[in-house]
Amino acid sequence: MAAEAGVDDVHLIAALALHRRMTEDELRHAVGDRVYDSFAPKGLLYNLDAEDPEGMVVLGETPHGEEVHFCRRAAESDLLIYVNINLVSMDGGHKSTATGLAGYTGLRHHHNVHTLRNSKSIMDRENSALHASNWRMGDVIKDAGVKIFQIETTVNNNTFGREGPLALLQKREWEWNARDRGQFIAMQRGLDLLPVKAKRRIFGGWQSPYELTSVQAGEVEAVHKKTIENVYAQQLVTVEGQTDILTLGLPYICPYNVNSIMNPILVMCLGLGYFFNLYKGKPLVREGGVLIMSHPTPWEFHPVHHPSYIDFFEQVLTETTDPIEIEKRYEKQFAEDEWYIHLYRNSYAYHGVHPLYMWYWGSHAMQHLGRIIIVGGDQKAVRRLGFQSASTLQDALEIASDVVGPQPTITHLKTPPLVMADVI
Repeated sequence: MAAEAGVDDVHLIAALALHRRMTEDELRHAVGDRVYDSFAPKGLLYNLDAEDPEGMVVLGETPHGEEVHFCRRAAESDLLIYVNINLVSMDGGHKSTATGLAGYTGLRHHHNVHTLRNSKSIMDRENSALHASNWRMGDVIKDAGVKIFQIETTVNNNTFGREGPLALLQKREWEWNARDRGQFIAMQRGLDLLPVKAKRRIFGGWQSPYELTSVQAGEVEAVHKKTIENVYAQQLVTVEGQTDILTLGLPYICPYNVNSIMNPILVMCLGLGYFFNLYKGKPLVREGGVLIMSHPTPWEFHPVHHPSYIDFFEQVLTETTDPIEIEKRYEKQFAEDEWYIHLYRNSYAYHGVHPLYMWYWGSHAMQHLGRIIIVGGDQKAVRRLGFQSASTLQDALEIASDVVGPQPTITHLKTPPLVMADVI
């Protein structure tokens, strides 16, 4: 359409903020060979570099004193077209641009302990301080004259396919037939025999056959309102009352270990930052309750993708696990470290401050819960995180009884499918 209209100055930017750069293969997968081959060789398809002083600009400040740090090319274009996949209700809206096209100067105003502890939850925009900050920044972006045409999409929950080798993983266990049960046992035994790298390659290589459920396009807030309605229609489940103990099994994948390794910090973030926050209104587990999550939690890191994570785990968490103390003592050091910045800009590393942000992401859950237990995790890694380790679910329930008593209520959050609780 742009070509037909005579527009010949088009840049395609991966709006990654402080995430690692995407590789050529990953960009090709995202846009397709035809688009990649048309734009990338000419330097017109690239990853955002949020540390490029010439490529970023401050558009102004919100009434709360929040600097809006933004991609210069996006700000100076006649039209910014933003395309987004809304897997969960946290995604989209002004957060797409105010976060995705921002650098540390802007992100620090909402990626902090105070904001995230007051986001209840990050999946519920009306009760999220994170989103309130992004919406204020969105007003500054609009007032600066940036014209945005927002395209938001939603997909279904078809994670493992309706047929095929992994289809049984998204069935409810009580719906399994004899063949499903036999296949699960064979799969479990086979995986037990495989080395970790092979297992990671099998599941990391799985491409979910998601299907589109909606497409919205136009003005940012109008589009996002309709998108959220579609997300809620698919994912929102009414739950009666909060529970004493919430149990959940964490998957092998999260937003930050694609083609990579789920290190202990990412396990914490996935469980406490994402799964705990899959609610609207109030959490599934009561204040002072117990969260039990199952994950191997290996003491293992991807040295290229997560170099600052290694230092954070080895140096910071040995001193303190308190988010406020970490923010106060270490954020500036990790954010401004020249070597981390070099790796972010020239290699495929997450920004130096990123592991701290992941820790902040779980701060609301840490403050809310009376105890956090990981079943089946590397005991030393779990202790380093400041949590308790258990070999079995039964052991975990016994540990939890010290907090919730001998006859607690228990709720299990099963995924897939991806659901969001509306607790009444």
